[in-house]
Amino acid sequence: MAKSFYLRMAANNLKRDKRMYVPFAISYIIFAAIYFMVITLMTTDGLKNVPAGESLQSLFAFGMVIMSLMAVIFLVYINSFLIKRRKKEFGLYGILGLEKRHVGRIIFEENLILSTLSLILGIVSGCVFGNLIFLLLLHTLRVSPDSRFSLPWQAFAYTAVLFLVVFVINTAFNFIQVRLANPIDLLKGGNIGEKKVRFIFLKSIAGFVMLVIAYYMANTVTSGVAAISKFFLAVLLVIAGTYLLFQAGSQFVLKILKGRKNFYYKAKNFIAVSGMFQRMKQNAAGLATICILSTMVLVTISTCGALYIGQEDILHEINPNDITITVWRPVDDGQIERITETIKKEADKNSVTVEDMYRYRSYSSMLFLIDGKLYPYGSKEIGNGNGMSNMDLFGYAKDIQIIPLSDYLSVTGDKKSLSEKEVLFLTDEKTAEKINVDKLADSFTIKDTITSSKFLEGKNGKVGDIFIVTADEKSGEALIRQWLAESTENAFTNKFIINLKGDEAKLLDFSRNIESPVTLIAAENAQGEAGTTRVEAIYSQRVEGYSVYGGLLFLGIFFTVMFLSATVLIIYFKQVSEGYDDRDRYVILQKVGMDDIEVKRTINRQILMVFFLPLLAAMFHVAAARHMIIKMLEAFSLTNVTLTTWCIIICSIVFTLIYVIVYKLTAKVYYKIIKF
Repeated sequence: MAKSFYLRMAANNLKRDKRMYVPFAISYIIFAAIYFMVITLMTTDGLKNVPAGESLQSLFAFGMVIMSLMAVIFLVYINSFLIKRRKKEFGLYGILGLEKRHVGRIIFEENLILSTLSLILGIVSGCVFGNLIFLLLLHTLRVSPDSRFSLPWQAFAYTAVLFLVVFVINTAFNFIQVRLANPIDLLKGGNIGEKKVRFIFLKSIAGFVMLVIAYYMANTVTSGVAAISKFFLAVLLVIAGTYLLFQAGSQFVLKILKGRKNFYYKAKNFIAVSGMFQRMKQNAAGLATICILSTMVLVTISTCGALYIGQEDILHEINPNDITITVWRPVDDGQIERITETIKKEADKNSVTVEDMYRYRSYSSMLFLIDGKLYPYGSKEIGNGNGMSNMDLFGYAKDIQIIPLSDYLSVTGDKKSLSEKEVLFLTDEKTAEKINVDKLADSFTIKDTITSSKFLEGKNGKVGDIFIVTADEKSGEALIRQWLAESTENAFTNKFIINLKGDEAKLLDFSRNIESPVTLIAAENAQGEAGTTRVEAIYSQRVEGYSVYGGLLFLGIFFTVMFLSATVLIIYFKQVSEGYDDRDRYVILQKVGMDDIEVKRTINRQILMVFFLPLLAAMFHVAAARHMIIKMLEAFSLTNVTLTTWCIIICSIVFTLIYVIVYKLTAKVYYKIIKF
C-alpha cells in the first residue's frame, strides 16, 4: 500500500474521533509545556545570579525527575482508555482485509501525528509562557528582575527525549493490543469490561485493613522525621487499599444492596444499582485513579502553599533572635571583647542599630522527655526496649543548654543563688507541666522552675530549648557528663545573641559582613580546626527561604496542574466511555417508554454516586492524613497548625468546586451521547 494511504487513514481517524483525541492532545500539550518550563528554569543562566540560585535549580532538577515519571505514567495510562474504545474499529479493519501490520502502521502514523503536533505546540507554549513564569518566579522570590530569561538547549533536548519515550511506549502498547487479538475479539473489545472480580470479601477486607494501617500510621507519628520516614509506606498502603476497595469493596456493598429486596426492587433503585454494579466492575481502576490523583492534588498544593505562606513563621521558629553566633570551644576575654567590638563597628558601618546583645556559655545536648523524665539517647529506659523506634523518639527530643549561674544573672539581671548540686530549670509552661521529677541525673535538685525568661523569649518568638542553670561551669560539666558517654568537648559552646533594627538590605549586609571576621577571631586558638564557628542570621535565611519555598510553590503548582489535568481527562474519558457503553441500554429504555426526564434522572443518580465517590474518598484520605502532614511540615519548622489546617480546608473547597464544574460539563457530554 502507498505510504500516503496510512497517513490519510491516520489523519481521518484523528479527525473523526476528535471528541477523544482533542482532550488527550490538550493534556499532552500541557504536560510538554510544563516539563519544558521546568527544564528551562533548571538550566537557565538567569537563575544562577539570584540568592540561593543553585539550591533553587537543584530543587527544579529533583522536580524534573518526578515529573518525568509522572508524564510517562499518566500519558501511557490515558492512552489505554483510547485504545479500548477503538478495538471495534481495528477489528473492522481486519474483517475488511487489512493485516495486523497495516493496522499497526496506521496506529504508528496516528501517534506520530498526535505526538509531533502536541510536542511542538507544547514547546511553543513553554517558550511563550516561559518568560512570564520566569518573571513570576522572580517576583515570588522577591528579587528584582535584573536576570535575563534564556532558552537553553537542554530544555528542547530533554523534552523531546522524554516524549519520544512516551511515543514509543504508547505505539508499542497499542500495536501489541492489536497483535494479540483476532478480529472477532477486537470487535468485542470495546464491550469487554473488567474480568469478574474474584475473592471479593477477602479483597475488601484486605483493602480495609490497609487503609486502617495507613490511617493509624498517619495519626500516631510523633515527630516530623517519623512522619517523613513513614509517609511513602502510608502512601503505598493507601493506593493499594483504595484500588482494592474500589474494585472489590464496591462490588461487596452493591451485592448487599441487591440482596435487600425491599430496596433493590424499587424502580428508581433497580436501574441505578444494576448500572452501578456494571460500572464499578468495568471502571473500578479508573475511579480509584481519580481518587488517588485528587488526593495528590490536595496534599501537594496544601503543603506547598502552607510552606510558602508560613515562611515568616518558619523563620521565627528557627531564629527566635535575629542573629546567633555559636562558637564550639572556649574563648578568652580578649576574643570576646574583639568579637563585641567587631559587631559594633560593622553595625555603625552598615547604619543599623544593635537593640540587644548578650553572650553566654553552655553545654548543649539532646535529651528525650518521656514520662516526665529526661533521658539521653541509648539509655535502657527508652528506645526499642520499650517498643519505641528511633524515628518515634524524635517526637520527644528536647535541646538542652546547661549554663552557669553567672551568665544567667548577667543576661537576666535576676538575683538567684545556687548550691553546687542545685539547678534552675527554664522551659515553657507546656514542658514544665510534663516534668514530674525533683532531681536531674539522680544527683542535681531542681530548686526552681522558671517559665518566663529572656532565655525563653526571643525577639522573634519563643525559644524551644530547655535551659538548666547550674552553680558554675564545673557543675554544668559534671551534669552533662552524667548524660553523655562521650567527651564533653564538642558539647561546650559560647553563644552570642544579637537583635537589630534597621533597613532590611543593610541588615542583610551586616549579617554577611560579620561572619568572616568573627569566625577568624573565634578560631585563633582553634589550632587550624575548621567548623568551630557558625553565624545564623534571620536576614540571610529569609532571602534563601524565598528561593527554596518559592521554588517549592512553583513546583507544587506545576505538579498540581499535571495531576489536575490527568484527573479531568480521566473523568472526561470515563464519561464518554460510559456514554458509549450505556447508549444501547438507554436506547432500549427510551424505546419502551422512559422519557428524557426519567433517563436524565437515572443518569444523574448513577453519575452522582459513581463520580463523586472518588472525591469523597479523596477528602477522607486527606482528612486522615492531616496529622501526618502537620508533622511533616514541623520537620521544616512550620509549627503553625492553624495555618496548615486552613490551607488544607481552602484547597479542598476550591478543588471540590473545580470537580463539580468538571462533573457538570462532562455530564452534558454523557447525556448527548446516550440520548436517543
